[in-house]
Amino acid sequence: MTAPLSRANLIIMGSPGDKNASEDRSWKGYELLASGNGQRLEMWNSVTILRPESEARWPWQNDQILPQPQGYYSGDRAMGGTWSWKASLPEPWIVHRGSLSFLIKPTKSKHLGLFPEQDSNWDWVTNRIASRDHHTAVPKVLNLFGYTGGASLAAAAAGASVTHVDSARAMVSWCSENAQLSGLGNQAIRYIVEDSLTFLQREIRRGNFYDGLIMDPPTFGRGKKGELWKLSEHLPYLLNAAQEVLSEQPLFLLLNTYGSAIESFNEGMPETTISKRLERIGGSCEVIKLGLEGTLDAMWIPCGTSYRWSA
Repeated sequence: MTAPLSRANLIIMGSPGDKNASEDRSWKGYELLASGNGQRLEMWNSVTILRPESEARWPWQNDQILPQPQGYYSGDRAMGGTWSWKASLPEPWIVHRGSLSFLIKPTKSKHLGLFPEQDSNWDWVTNRIASRDHHTAVPKVLNLFGYTGGASLAAAAAGASVTHVDSARAMVSWCSENAQLSGLGNQAIRYIVEDSLTFLQREIRRGNFYDGLIMDPPTFGRGKKGELWKLSEHLPYLLNAAQEVLSEQPLFLLLNTYGSAIESFNEGMPETTISKRLERIGGSCEVIKLGLEGTLDAMWIPCGTSYRWSA
């Protein structure tokens, strides 16, 4: 990037998902500005950040008008790099979307504790919970690989009783902080520090069922006790167990995947295969490509694929 000019007026990017007429769900404090040369330039509550983006394989567009980053992450790998800052960060550092608030923190990886492209999935979950005509009780939702809890908060705000599961205690605590910031501290959210597949199998044995299931598994990872997780190998077991834990009248199942890790799943046809597996219990599955578009360069970064099953 060449030395850029600052921009006075920022455009806040909204979600392409459905809108609730009574609530403005546009982002307040987050914006993807531009991307290129394996990087993305973002604004997080007045702080401009440059960090790696493997999907941005194109050259920078109109880099003369891009604002200078105030913080950047150096290091080619997701783990092992370092953050550098030109000034002190806001304390607390928070962004908002509708009634939800999220605490932002630089982590050891290139991430900041939030994936804004997931907002359309949150809207879909909210709408599925709102459509529960055949449910008289509060719907039960299980969020596996829950991270810092964007989907958990959206489901709880919509009126569900949520079980939030992640193998990292720090992420579960972060979700609890976000719930407090969002005014959901007294909402029915149960926090579990456990390997997601292990917990799912235990719930099946216990006879505990859920009306909604959210899964956002990483490509690679470690469980609570160091168990190796590899999405391309464990996905079939995850899908089978997921269908067993659904109630007799389920509302939805949401699976989110990243990158090309599952292309080897059934000879490189993951979308068709996953959809067919989910449709074994009836209903239909919609395949959605997630992404973010830069407000200064209109370049679209692909950010994974979501499989939205509903009865």
